[in-house]
Amino acid sequence: MKRALALLAGLACVLTTAHGQPRPQLSAEQAARHTAAAYLGDWQPGPLADLAATTPDFIVKPGESLQAAIDRVPARDSRRWVIQLLPGTYRGPVCIKDKAPLALVGSPLDAAAVVLVDGRYAGKPKGEQEAAHPCWPELGKTTIGTSGSTTALVQSNDVQLLHLTVANDAMDGIRRGETYPPGVGESGGAQAVALTLAGDRIQLENVRLLGHQDTLYAKRPAPEAPARQLIRHSLIAGDVDFIFGNAVLVIEDCTVLTRANRRTPGHGGIVLAPSTAADVAQGFLVTRSRLVGEAGLAPGSTAIGRAWDAGVKAGTWVAGVSPNGVAVVRDSEIGAHIGPWQASTSRRPFDAAVNRLGEFNNRQP
Repeated sequence: MKRALALLAGLACVLTTAHGQPRPQLSAEQAARHTAAAYLGDWQPGPLADLAATTPDFIVKPGESLQAAIDRVPARDSRRWVIQLLPGTYRGPVCIKDKAPLALVGSPLDAAAVVLVDGRYAGKPKGEQEAAHPCWPELGKTTIGTSGSTTALVQSNDVQLLHLTVANDAMDGIRRGETYPPGVGESGGAQAVALTLAGDRIQLENVRLLGHQDTLYAKRPAPEAPARQLIRHSLIAGDVDFIFGNAVLVIEDCTVLTRANRRTPGHGGIVLAPSTAADVAQGFLVTRSRLVGEAGLAPGSTAIGRAWDAGVKAGTWVAGVSPNGVAVVRDSEIGAHIGPWQASTSRRPFDAAVNRLGEFNNRQP
């Protein structure tokens, strides 16, 4: 708790101005607490699965069931199991839950050659006894919900996703001029998660995560459970809160792309939405990366982020009790489309003395 409060006070010390509004800037001393090594702690990420050196346990080709191969992986083993996916498209939800260390490996030469995709969204109707997702039943509800919309859900530790694409294409048609499904729109129901990470010591390398609202959900499997997740040399694309959750997430040497043409002109997007617990000092770290935008985004129209006050109704947020998201963007290239931090999801105004959101040593291209 003391570390969290120290960070909270520190972020208020130094301010700069971007697009006419303040954005907190960390000092070098404060930034030293926000490094990949500090966030990953005693976890030293292991070597990545290499098909040139390791014979895969299973090889899956388009038309075959990836889930069937995953289901054959045991719950425990001292070694890492490897599933190779041959180039092509694999449609349908994927569930990795309570498995031995596992690697899904696509095409090292082209992450776009292997695509895991589904097209479900939060407001999609379902029967009350129909599971929303193989990993996330949501029984008793009549819509899939945000968590149930995910294309792939990793609820297991020591998982590697390498050289592949995970996408949710539920809202792709809106960019082509199609209308939203009944009861769904920019005000709700359009959440469509591509990938949910709900485990510890998870590594992503050379992946493409494609969606619109809520592309990447980085979460803890339980409030007190560790959840360290590392994404490197990858692309994450979306438009609203498209990197969100309460995990300890490091995004390093990546491209973070804000997409255009889904939302009403003038309605800007939001990149980061951390929901870090009040007594936790580490949340999202974006380092040595590029925050870029598609053509058509006005300067300053996309918020760099906002705190996701998960489960908190407007006007009921309590300091030291309610979630207070942590996010730091450092040593990165920030495009002109990026504007200041926004008010939280419970509508508390951004306040540098309270919010734990800041930057260090960033630059514009």
